[in-house]
Amino acid sequence: MSVTADDVATVQRFAKLRKIGYPLLSDENRDVINAFGLFNDRFPEGSRYRGTAIPMVVVVNADGVVTRTYNGHGYTEDHEIATIVSNALEEADGPKSQ
Repeated sequence: MSVTADDVATVQRFAKLRKIGYPLLSDENRDVINAFGLFNDRFPEGSRYRGTAIPMVVVVNADGVVTRTYNGHGYTEDHEIATIVSNALEEADGPKSQ
């Protein structure tokens, strides 16, 4: 899932334009963005980019516990996401005996 402070209509247009098949969350009040510490304060007050979510992948286990975060990069390539998912599944299965 992806989270943004954009309104629902903007998120829907973006998803349609980019043919995104995964969930996008409109977080206009920035509740989720603030809860995960994603508020981007790198831009000055008044900038349209201030407060946009910092690009991050958050891995949450079946118990709702954040087990890993990846930030500072867009993670837009399929192989990057595939590696993150593979690592998360391996961690969920526990250590392998050798």
